Amino acid sequence: MTSVRGFPWRWVIACLAIAVVAITILVPPPGADEEESPTEQPAATSDTVAHVQAPELSVPDTVRVLVLNGTFIDGLAGRTQMLLLRSSSDSTVVLAPFDPSDAPEKPYEETIVISHLQDLSSAAAVASILGLEDDCIVWEVPPAGVPVEIDVTVCLGRDLGGEFPESE
Repeated sequence: MTSVRGFPWRWVIACLAIAVVAITILVPPPGADEEESPTEQPAATSDTVAHVQAPELSVPDTVRVLVLNGTFIDGLAGRTQMLLLRSSSDSTVVLAPFDPSDAPEKPYEETIVISHLQDLSSAAAVASILGLEDDCIVWEVPPAGVPVEIDVTVCLGRDLGGEFPESE
C-alpha cells in the first residue's frame, strides 16, 4: 500500500483546538467586565458562593424569589414574601413561584440575598425592597447546563426578625 500525502487535516484541527483554548482563556465571559476588588472575600461556607459588591445595575423586569425563614420566628417568611409581592411596580414585577419555607440551617444572624444569575440587578432590587445593604448579596454559581428556576433566594436572619407586621 502506498501512502498518499494530502492536505494536513491533523495540523488544521490541532491549530483550531489551540485557538479555541487560547480564546477561552484570554476572553472573559459576558458580564465579567469588572475585576474583583481586593476587599471582596469569598464566603467561608462554600467555594461556589462569593461576597459581591453590586455596581450600579439596571432594573429587572421580573424577579422570581424564594423566601426561606432562617429564624425561629413563625410566619416570618410568609410575611416577607407578601411584602415582596406587594412591592411589585410598573418597572419590576416580583414573583414568588414557591411557598415560603424554613431554611435548612437555623438560626441566621443576618439576612442573605443569594443571586442565582450573573446579573445582580434582581438581587439588588430585592435587597433594596427589604431595606438591606448591598453587602448582604452573595452570588451562587449555578451548575452548568441546569436551568435556573429562581432568580433570588432570601434567607431571613434575626436582623429582620421584627421588621414586618403580621398580615391581616
